[in-house]
Amino acid sequence: FAPLREHALSAGVELFSTPFDFTAVDFLEKAGCPIYKIASFEAIDYPLIRHTAATQKPLIISTGISSLEEIGEAVAVATGAGCTDLTLLKCTSAYPAALEDMNLATLADLRTRFGPMGIKIGLSDHTLNLETPVAAVALGAAVIEKHFTLDRGLGGPDAAFSLEPQQLRQMVESVRNTEKLIGAPTYAVNEKNRRFARSLFACADIKKGELFSEKNIRSVRPSNGLHPKHYETLLGKPARRDIPAATPLTPEDL
Repeated sequence: FAPLREHALSAGVELFSTPFDFTAVDFLEKAGCPIYKIASFEAIDYPLIRHTAATQKPLIISTGISSLEEIGEAVAVATGAGCTDLTLLKCTSAYPAALEDMNLATLADLRTRFGPMGIKIGLSDHTLNLETPVAAVALGAAVIEKHFTLDRGLGGPDAAFSLEPQQLRQMVESVRNTEKLIGAPTYAVNEKNRRFARSLFACADIKKGELFSEKNIRSVRPSNGLHPKHYETLLGKPARRDIPAATPLTPEDL
């Protein structure tokens, strides 16, 4: 593991592993493993979770065969043993997994239930397409697990549902683009485009003291006049000065 990790780091890849018993955790600790992953079929092995969480390293738990109650118990065990950086992966333990079995709404529900506790949510994906991780990211996934192979022709139990290099590149690019699309909640007004909005203008010559009416004011583009929300308020009020047609209305006109 240590030489593999050194090689991975030289390529800019953080390498970590999945322990399946106490001795594996102890071995990986000595080898400098920075993160631990608990597989779905071990997610109900609370002693293993407790032993792993005691390293106080970031911990990822896949929930492919766990009930909601068991997920809550696993979270309690991990955090109680000292884990402060925990990620839960929504997982469908089928290889490959059919789209109709993914139920990604569960990912969003996990985020609602456990997100307030500071727990991140992700997806362990065994489908054969790239839309699944994109949808997961849109629903709040912070981690995507996807099986990978240099060539499916090499065979092996994971080959049929593993991504090849170009597919992995496409997945990463799609995920990054999705993150850009999601951005952050904002209601900031784009002032550059705001000028194309409507505002109140005189649509006929208005004499001082003349009452504003539907015949002499209207909302048109651009936006350098009064906000259209003042339209009803203005109707029936007298103008304070002469206003030529096609002039934007201002507070001084009232």
